[in-house]
Amino acid sequence: MVGSLEFCTGKLGSRLILVLGHTKCGAIAGATQTFQAGGEKAPGSALEGLLQGLSVVAKEASEELGPGALQEELAAHATKVNVFSSMNFLLKYSEPIRELVRKGDLDIQGGIYHLETGRVEFLGRSPQQAELLAAEGTLPPSMALGTVRTTSDGPMAPQAALKLLKVGNERFVVGAPKAGKVHSSMRETLATGQAPHTALVGCADSRVPLETVFDALPGDLFVLRNAGNTCTHAEGSVLGSLEFCTGPLKTRLIFVLGHTSCGAIKGATSAFLSGQKKKAPQALDALLQGLGSVVSDAQKELGKKATEEQVAAHAVKLNVFHTMNFMLKYSEPIRQKVRSGELEIQGGVYDLQTGRVEFLGASPSQAKLVAAEGAVAPSLKSKMQGA
Repeated sequence: MVGSLEFCTGKLGSRLILVLGHTKCGAIAGATQTFQAGGEKAPGSALEGLLQGLSVVAKEASEELGPGALQEELAAHATKVNVFSSMNFLLKYSEPIRELVRKGDLDIQGGIYHLETGRVEFLGRSPQQAELLAAEGTLPPSMALGTVRTTSDGPMAPQAALKLLKVGNERFVVGAPKAGKVHSSMRETLATGQAPHTALVGCADSRVPLETVFDALPGDLFVLRNAGNTCTHAEGSVLGSLEFCTGPLKTRLIFVLGHTSCGAIKGATSAFLSGQKKKAPQALDALLQGLGSVVSDAQKELGKKATEEQVAAHAVKLNVFHTMNFMLKYSEPIRQKVRSGELEIQGGVYDLQTGRVEFLGASPSQAKLVAAEGAVAPSLKSKMQGA
């Protein structure tokens, strides 16, 4: 919900959020009954969890009305309290929304729709808005960091792992990381084995500390880094390590992360556009020439009028997909797992200036590559022929 509102008010430019409750709300009535019944047993279903969560609103309504309030009166007042509670949640936990409201670019208002008349009672802003804007923003409990992962933890579903990356990056962006402290007990636990939820292929750039970017604890990420976040040799450490991570370690998400202003991509762009095609005498030259196909694709998509800077920026994104495609094309174990739905490969681009990761999703070529027959990587052909 909050993420969707941040998209609407940020990317789409909407300048009003209206939180609308309604009379005779079933959820509020149920929460009121739960509150009056008392008890704090663990919820047995998602519905029970929802009602227990809303019972806080019923409690506040009860305190405002005082003892002796009838259940119907309590539920009616709780409806209004819940509208303000939702508004306050946005102001307390969303830094982008807080900033827009603070600057006057966004307004948050509330109202109650009356089922009997069809009229909306407009409540205005939250009485606590000024106080919440003046206070330091925090992150919601749902974004709190858990304990370290070990072999006692089962494999995590790809989408669950992806969500951890997203909320971890959000903590990093708003300056509220949770993974700073590692205690001796955590290290002792980790010594028993590893069960990373994500295999992360990133650039070696010192400005992109991968665990920090995703506010991850030791044991969360299986990290592989090199200049340009590439995967150019089938027998090399990157692809072989990924097959180990997604095989014996049972990790179900591979995430490839590029970043803005990537030096390797800039170098490859400069070499390609200048027409440099000399034989590579050094490993660095070989790396840059290996990225030439990505730069070529970027130039074709943008057109010949694109500047070198524009080509390099677009090549960063294409290079993420190129690395993902390499895995799908040349690793049979990885391709099989993706085909069966056991594994997902996703990509993203880290913005050096904002700290935010743009999540790109799966490669546009994934379906085609998964359906095709696997190929032998060029780096392996010569070895096979010479054997």
